[in-house]
Amino acid sequence: MKKIVLILSIILFVKSLTPLSECTQGRITGFNGYENGGACGFGVPKMYGGSANEDNYNNAEKCGICYEVVGSKGAFVFMVDSYCPKKGNEDLCSGDMLHFDLHKNGFNTIVDQGLGIMNMTFRMVACPHEGNIVVKTRPKVSEWYFGFFVMNYVIGLRKVYSSFDKQTWQEVPRQWYNEFTIDRVSSLPLYLKFESISGETVITQIDEIKNSFTYDTGVQFKVPNDKYFDVKTLKEISNPTKEECCKLNDAYTNIYDDGKFLGEWFDISGAERNLEHTSECNQGGKKCIRVNFADWSYFQFFNRIQPQTEKYEAIEFYVKSEKECKNCLRIKTGNHDFVYFGTSEPGKWEKKVISLNELGVTEVKFKNFLFLGSRAESTVVYFDDIKLVRSTTKVDNGVCAAN
Repeated sequence: MKKIVLILSIILFVKSLTPLSECTQGRITGFNGYENGGACGFGVPKMYGGSANEDNYNNAEKCGICYEVVGSKGAFVFMVDSYCPKKGNEDLCSGDMLHFDLHKNGFNTIVDQGLGIMNMTFRMVACPHEGNIVVKTRPKVSEWYFGFFVMNYVIGLRKVYSSFDKQTWQEVPRQWYNEFTIDRVSSLPLYLKFESISGETVITQIDEIKNSFTYDTGVQFKVPNDKYFDVKTLKEISNPTKEECCKLNDAYTNIYDDGKFLGEWFDISGAERNLEHTSECNQGGKKCIRVNFADWSYFQFFNRIQPQTEKYEAIEFYVKSEKECKNCLRIKTGNHDFVYFGTSEPGKWEKKVISLNELGVTEVKFKNFLFLGSRAESTVVYFDDIKLVRSTTKVDNGVCAAN
């Protein structure tokens, strides 16, 4: 009997994580001080929560919608319970990309301590709520003012309508702080109709007006089996890209190209270098890297999130030296020994592929690559198109919060 109950629990949990959008790139931060609830009016959160950037919040439209987010340490589900205003948060919540400021208790489960900002992958999912939709009234309501919040819906709430006869319906306005307000309750019962983003409607009945009261509506939306919605507009989309689980945002594979370090890679070199050199770059590129390895100086870059070793086989890059350089350069990662390499002739771009095995990488993750000249006199070397070579044996199936 215990096995049957366990299996049913797992099935229900997986069902609650039904995907409702494509896997999408966004950005996350984490914050404390969420214990008193947010702008959506839900009160103290009962699950992981987060604030949508102001444009995505769209006057409370995203309140109560759940998302599955994939970070470097795993995945979890959170619900939007507030918003991140543009004013005072221009760098993060201005709308340049979809951003969520997550409750720190959830943020810390998928991101290493010390990483304040990172790009991630998310998708909208059905919320894992139990029970019915509920209506919670304001502390002081009456027939002249009936203000309430709608909560606990498993799929996004698009609109609310009211009626006194179930024949004539009027839309109830939604405030930016997610309150729905009826100016005059002329008679009872009051009927409320809830419309989901899928177009489904359900109706409940309010028989008496009570202050600060939570009504169990007795109804709940159905989770659509095969509908996907645009994460920003919430409109249904056709022919979506479907994935069993979302893959972690790739901040690793491409390291440097055309004057920029990419993803979460950063230059921390001690050498004289120009990261935007503009002369005779590889394959007609406009910008490449020029490094002067004088006095045993080093060229180094690192990834603050750290790639998983099993997903990659090698580092690949193009290199060119000004002088003869048969075996004048060294490369290493972490505390491992250097591997020597060079160029076959001066002034010629050459492709190099150096395996992680050759570099001695045995750790689960690695974080940096360091290049060093092998002699004291000045050796000028150019680098371009630096990337990691993906593993041919490790298939990235992504991560689901239910796993």
